[in-house]
Amino acid sequence: MHKIENLESGKYYHIYNRGINSENIFKENRNHEYFLMLYAKHIDPIAETFA
Repeated sequence: MHKIENLESGKYYHIYNRGINSENIFKENRNHEYFLMLYAKHIDPIAETFA
């Protein structure tokens, strides 16, 4: 299990999701939609995303 730390302003972080054995992590379209909803709620308001 990974230790969770607070993110610091002005820093760059490499954050990603990956399935076991490179399997697809979004089994259904609604899984992807749920991820995007959580992203918009928790990440988008506080961070810029470069992808």
